[in-house]
Amino acid sequence: LVIVGSKHGFVDKKGKLVIQPQYYNAFRFSEGLANVKIGTQYGYINKLGKVLIAPRFYYGGSFSEGLAPVIENNKFGFINKAGEMVIKPEYEWTRGFAEDLALVKLGGKYGFIDRTGALVIKPQFDNALNFNHGLARVWVGNAQGYIDKSGKYVWEPTR
Repeated sequence: LVIVGSKHGFVDKKGKLVIQPQYYNAFRFSEGLANVKIGTQYGYINKLGKVLIAPRFYYGGSFSEGLAPVIENNKFGFINKAGEMVIKPEYEWTRGFAEDLALVKLGGKYGFIDRTGALVIKPQFDNALNFNHGLARVWVGNAQGYIDKSGKYVWEPTR
């Protein structure tokens, strides 16, 4: 990623400019696509600079595990690499997928969904991080603990 003036473009690993600075905002490539802001909307380009998913989202996050979080109608949902909405926008916030689950915020609390959009761990935490090595760090008030993928505590929240 390179910024020239106020425009974003891309360089290769040797520092050669490969996509001219032309975007209002851009993020690193992830799973072969980069989310870029064209005008007032986000879309996705490939490493040749070709737009593969037209800019139509208020925000577009990076792809992770084949899906990317996007904002449509002020809610987060997920698209696949074809640009199809595969998990409808209904979440207040998300970090995206890690270890087949996505951290989402719904009703002011954090929980986890699977790749179909089904809630597998209901929103009940005041804060949380994505799963890493089968565990997720969660907060209940100021106390923090860890849960497994079934939502059971492996370390009860403590201060």
